Amino acid sequence: MANPAPKQASDFVAQLEAANLHPLWDRFRTLTPVKPQAKDPPLIWRWRDIEPFTHRAVSEVPIDDVERRALILVNPAFGGDTVTTSNLIAAFTVLDPGDRARPHRHTFAAIRFATRADGAATIVNGRRCDMRESDLILTPPMCWHGHINETDRRIIWFDAANIPLLRQLDANFFEPGDPKANQFWQVDEGDEKLWAESGMAGADIQRGPAHSPKYHYSGAAMRRLLAALPAGPDGAHTLRYTNPATGDSVMPALDCYAVRLPKNNTTRPKRTTCNMICLVVSGSGRSTVGEHTFDWSQHDVFSIPHWTFASHIAKDGDATLFVVSDRSAFERLDLLREELQ
Repeated sequence: MANPAPKQASDFVAQLEAANLHPLWDRFRTLTPVKPQAKDPPLIWRWRDIEPFTHRAVSEVPIDDVERRALILVNPAFGGDTVTTSNLIAAFTVLDPGDRARPHRHTFAAIRFATRADGAATIVNGRRCDMRESDLILTPPMCWHGHINETDRRIIWFDAANIPLLRQLDANFFEPGDPKANQFWQVDEGDEKLWAESGMAGADIQRGPAHSPKYHYSGAAMRRLLAALPAGPDGAHTLRYTNPATGDSVMPALDCYAVRLPKNNTTRPKRTTCNMICLVVSGSGRSTVGEHTFDWSQHDVFSIPHWTFASHIAKDGDATLFVVSDRSAFERLDLLREELQ
């Protein structure tokens, strides 16, 4: 049978669309691209540009008037949406002495990484997690949490969350807490003590939710392990923060890593189907991400969109990156793919 004439075919498609039907044959390439195509180019946010806004936010935004005093890093490729890279956002939160960021809980997963936050504390499900340099603190889905600064100085930390993923799925719930509930803050480390020793766990502790039962990961321990680890196939020394009860990622849809880059050793270019946001913990260096190359230094942040080759080099000495990604979500969906050049 001959192919239908163009007008006949066009009329047929129009009739299908009017009946809320779409023909696969005329949009197959759109629906099934041959490879992932990130809509966002990589982007770098420099700490020297961000820091003045954190101080201005304190002076102009009273903590009692807002849910959180945070500055979110936004990639304009998303058309004004509050997105850092696909599925993820990153931010810096600032608290002045005496500030309390009121308790709440939500479905999306979030983390805090201490940059200039020594002496601050996050309360997570009745556990006090005191922040020290480079500590990682989890706020897993639907865990009550709030933040407090009991020091005499301004503190700032790095945040990340998978809010864009939850928004795409329309799966988020949010519950505010009572900002006047003083008992929320009157807690110690609680059950965090049960997970304080690596390689050991209580024999009779029942396995809980899919997220890690440990909320507080030491920056000092991170530095010790990075110094001991051998280089991986790409040339970087990489550790993964894990759930001590299972060995899996810390949360089902949010994954965290730390990477040590030896001076003057360029890592092999690598790409993966997951998205990454990199915080420079220490040192300085240069990254090539896709067609973009940028220099970075302490507390700068840059994105690595999915299926984009990236390589890194430390310039003036060893450098350390903290990396947050959606890798664990791709693993659970059996969509993770990686390539190394």
